[in-house]
Amino acid sequence: MRSSTALTRLFQLAGNSMSVGLLSATHPSSWGQESVPNQDANSEASQESGSNEGQGDLDEAVVQRIDAQSDDQLEAVAALLESAIKKGLDEENLSFAKTMLASVQLQRSQAMAGAMLRVPGRRQLQLRDEALRNLQAAVEHDPTLIEAYFLIGRLNMLPLEGADPKAVLEATTQAIELLDDDPSQKSEALWMRSRVQTETEAKLADLNAALEADPANLRAMQERAGIRLENGEVESALKDLEIVLLEDPTNQQIAGAVVEELVNLNRLDQAIELISKLLDKSPSEGLYRMRAILHRSKSNLPEAMADLDKAISMAPRDPMTLLQRAEVALDREDVKSAKEDFRIATQVAPQIINLEMVIGLRSRIALAENRIADAINDAQMLSDRSPTNPFHRLRLASLYTMDNRPRKAIDVLSELLQTDPENVAALRSRGDALLSVGDHQKAIEDYESAIKSVGQIEIDTADEFQKQEAAGIYNNLSWVLATSPNDKVRNGPRSLELAEKAAALSNYEAPHILSTLAAAFAEAGNFEKAVEWSEKAVELGDEENHEQLEQLELELESYRKGEAWREKQETEENQVPILSPEDLIDT
Repeated sequence: MRSSTALTRLFQLAGNSMSVGLLSATHPSSWGQESVPNQDANSEASQESGSNEGQGDLDEAVVQRIDAQSDDQLEAVAALLESAIKKGLDEENLSFAKTMLASVQLQRSQAMAGAMLRVPGRRQLQLRDEALRNLQAAVEHDPTLIEAYFLIGRLNMLPLEGADPKAVLEATTQAIELLDDDPSQKSEALWMRSRVQTETEAKLADLNAALEADPANLRAMQERAGIRLENGEVESALKDLEIVLLEDPTNQQIAGAVVEELVNLNRLDQAIELISKLLDKSPSEGLYRMRAILHRSKSNLPEAMADLDKAISMAPRDPMTLLQRAEVALDREDVKSAKEDFRIATQVAPQIINLEMVIGLRSRIALAENRIADAINDAQMLSDRSPTNPFHRLRLASLYTMDNRPRKAIDVLSELLQTDPENVAALRSRGDALLSVGDHQKAIEDYESAIKSVGQIEIDTADEFQKQEAAGIYNNLSWVLATSPNDKVRNGPRSLELAEKAAALSNYEAPHILSTLAAAFAEAGNFEKAVEWSEKAVELGDEENHEQLEQLELELESYRKGEAWREKQETEENQVPILSPEDLIDT
């Protein structure tokens, strides 16, 4: 009888951690003396059946497998195992050889996959294809080799030529069927399969199953949130994303997406609360900046400044944070601090000087210092760069109006309205400019178009911005309908209707809007009401030190005399040339 020296040596080495580490994943039974086949019996069975002629190759493969590391060594082991199987083995050794061969093929594939990261172009594809051939052979030899199914899926998910989503689907399905006892791995396989599902319903079903198996699978949670957002299930999506963020508060990309969605829903307080929770877990400059933006949008300027101070304490020379702090300083009319932050930011990073944000901020600083020509030049630069950007054109038109150049403003706004005829801000601004040059009829047409674009505004459901925007348009149109010297233009009932809407939207607290309400009552012939609301306008204007307090008092005097107010502006166009940027002082 032949002695199986290779197996004897193997069991002598079974205590060696390296040997066990290499082989424990390949042999289906536990390593131990009881699993050693009876050599005499096997030999006799082999001789009698002629089915164990590959035993020698198998024994040699086992010996070489222990120390095999390189691909050449592993290939040699695989060749011995294939030879053993071909020559013939009894049932037990055949099963063992196939399992071992599958393990070797998996290990070779893993090495090839790792090498793909270090090689360029076509060689990557060659390694992937070779790895996939080995993996396919591995699962044929051992259909329970879960790691091989995962690697087949991952290799076919790479953004390379010849990637096969169908192979991902098949491999992950095989893995899922084998993983009932391992919820975490099953969840991972379900997530992988969801990535190649073509139907939204199937994709969502896999993600739900993945999260049922492992609720901590953040990638599945994030994917499901994306689908829910696409389906309009905003509340459910936000819940998923908040869970992801609270587990991974450093994920700025997701944080930004969640906050943006909350802002779109006008849920700023919820966005601030979420960022505050994230900051409690992991303070970061980016989150402080993000919360500062939200505070600023709510006009919480001290809170915004405090957050930006914290962000700068974490990254003292970050130019974007410095510029953001300069913006808030300007909001607080602290021009000196704004200029200093602007100076440091552009000194630290001179390359940012041509960014839109920087040019816009420089324009704001110039305006705050009453250098309006500088502000106009920067606004013109931004408008020329992005002719389709409505904000830049609106800004330029606004500056022209401030500089007593209403006709220039009208030209800019008319160009904008050619491409965007329902732009509410442009319609209102052009209406205001037309009023200032005395063209009341055209101004009325723009205001009416703006009201049509705004649509019905409900006081109980509209947000503050919508209320202010609508109130401003209603007020300006009501004013011209009540006070125009042109008899054909005035319309008392329409003016009163609009003035009452504007007053309600502003909670009867804006002096200039109450002034319009008084003018509308006067035009309608109700001077008692005109006096009542005009007195209220003067009272509020006095409390606020309103810039038009003197006119408000003159209006009240007129109504007490039983005379309606008439007004026609005729702004004289500013003819002073605007110098080129080269001739102006640089901020």
